[in-house]
Amino acid sequence: MEVLLGVLAIEPMSGYDLGLTIRHSAGHFWNESYGQIYPNLKKLANEGFVSCKTERQKGKPDRRIYSITDKGRERLTKWLAVPPQPEIPRNELLLKLFFGEQVSTQILIGYVENMAKERRALLELLERAEREEIDKNQHYPDAPYWKMAAHFGQMEMKAHLRWTEETLAQLKKIARKRRNRSEIRQEKRHAVK
Repeated sequence: MEVLLGVLAIEPMSGYDLGLTIRHSAGHFWNESYGQIYPNLKKLANEGFVSCKTERQKGKPDRRIYSITDKGRERLTKWLAVPPQPEIPRNELLLKLFFGEQVSTQILIGYVENMAKERRALLELLERAEREEIDKNQHYPDAPYWKMAAHFGQMEMKAHLRWTEETLAQLKKIARKRRNRSEIRQEKRHAVK
């Protein structure tokens, strides 16, 4: 819910606009679906953390515009002052790589190549967001902080890409060794016959 308060602290907006803003700003490190946004907005309104007004639109359904209240700003400030909880990472790729001896190296190479492709695309998205969204919204006092978060995402993707390059080199080396061992075993079998 705090992400909703944080975005509404920037400016009032509808639930739909909140979803778009979160997806295009904090979406690379925080995800909120519309199925979470609308019930949480209702709860925040019921508790007095946000207010809501109806905006009439010609030829379109009315929009409900939410604004953070003083009580909501106080809650957001208190939440921001609490140190973040450490994450317990879960990474299925690393788990499968950990047990990699049990499977063909080519399968693992495919997984790591897919990761590299996904991280490259995400890096491009983050760099584009910084150029096209953050830089054009420098008038917001929060813009330097948005840039910091985007930069973290870019650095993280670059680290992942470096890791994929190193890991692919190691996996290809392992694949060559496995092929060589397999060829030696086959030669020994043929020599015995």
